[in-house]
Amino acid sequence: MKHIRILALLAALLLAGGALSEPVDTAYLVDMTSEQVISLEQRLAELGFFSAECDSTYDAETRAALESFQQANGLEVTGQADSATLERLNSADALSRQDYLTRFSNAYVQMAPLEMGSESNDVLVMQRHLKDYGYFSGEPNGAFDDATRQAVESFQMVNGLPITGVADGATLMRLMADSPITWPAFLTEMSASEGDTGLNVYVLQKRLAQMGYYTGSPTASFGELTRQAVQRFQQDNHLEVTGQADVATWAAIYSGADKRTELPDVMCFGDSGDNVRAIQARLNALGFFDNAITGEFGYSTETAVRLFQSAASLEPTGLLDAETSSRLMADSAPNMLDGGVQQRFSAMLNEADASVRPRIAEIARAHVGASFDMEDDDLYPGFNFVQYVCVSAGLPVTIPEDLIGMAVEQAATVDEIQEGDIVVFQSNGENAVNMIMAIGAGDGRVIGTSESGGWAEPSYMEQMNDATIYRWHGN
Repeated sequence: MKHIRILALLAALLLAGGALSEPVDTAYLVDMTSEQVISLEQRLAELGFFSAECDSTYDAETRAALESFQQANGLEVTGQADSATLERLNSADALSRQDYLTRFSNAYVQMAPLEMGSESNDVLVMQRHLKDYGYFSGEPNGAFDDATRQAVESFQMVNGLPITGVADGATLMRLMADSPITWPAFLTEMSASEGDTGLNVYVLQKRLAQMGYYTGSPTASFGELTRQAVQRFQQDNHLEVTGQADVATWAAIYSGADKRTELPDVMCFGDSGDNVRAIQARLNALGFFDNAITGEFGYSTETAVRLFQSAASLEPTGLLDAETSSRLMADSAPNMLDGGVQQRFSAMLNEADASVRPRIAEIARAHVGASFDMEDDDLYPGFNFVQYVCVSAGLPVTIPEDLIGMAVEQAATVDEIQEGDIVVFQSNGENAVNMIMAIGAGDGRVIGTSESGGWAEPSYMEQMNDATIYRWHGN
């Protein structure tokens, strides 16, 4: 089952579609020859802003790359190759995308959030990105209005961020510094038909129940009652009556409702309050949660809930539903101090094979741009992020030593690291052995958390070739 806030990363940057013989698209730019456009794209590609095929067409992808360059280099964001932009682009001082991301992630805590009433060029750039990814249907104008807030909330919901409607550093980094999940891709992922099971079906049933169409108990199984409810909803909303929850149906379900997917009687990521605080305290007493009790249902709390669910032989969804709550509060609740739980978790780790690696890679990619708690990460930087990824993929990692015990295969260089590998870099410091933990992303890259802020971000790790590299590639 998939938590709707932890979906697969289904979309990358769109590829440019023009051929060399096609003319320049004057809707975006004038007075540039085909050769000049190709040269522009090649330079943007060198700096990491352009990933499509370099051709003679100044299209939406070229414009978006140029806007990203202008944003990163402190220029007016116009999408036009004006003299100031070209001068900066071709200078030795031009800031690359990687350098910008590093500065961006380090400075996020100082960033002023964009919210209702804001009006600036930054809002304009954000609206353009939201429009490119399908969240914003209006015309970008730099004014943060209600439509912009709704688009931000939808983006946050889909991309695993707290749903606030305020574009803070985490939201802006996920939106502009990586390839987030698009709104059309999310709707496609949520699609379901008779015979399907999963969290998307559970959410569908809850949504339809809130609107008065579904009268049964949510089961996460798409049966006759669900099909009939979908048909009634489609008929009332002038959709093709198929009984399948397709993209058009999901778009209609979300169009007039609160953009946050509320699950009655369920606590999940993004929730807060005394109820969450009580859950954290109970999980702490049972040995599944050792972070600060804050009342905020974040990644560490979700990890603890999944571990408890695994120990209680429940499906590890990370959702604190009625069944999970009942088992959690019972006197017979499993306890991490129980040797039986530890043995079961150890057996699950020992039996895990390479088939889980695509899921690990999928979850890691989907959380690039998210910020993870750095508490207790001093001795093992990156552990909280890697633990979250592993537990979400079904590997009940509880302590750093679990990962160290798994990552026993030595790699000669980072180039040997493949997608979904669990990676431990070991180096000798002045007074201790240092270990950095990450997830392999392929092509000499890993996804791990930054030293400042705990951002999950991909990085090239050539500098770590001096360290001893260990990996888990499957048992």
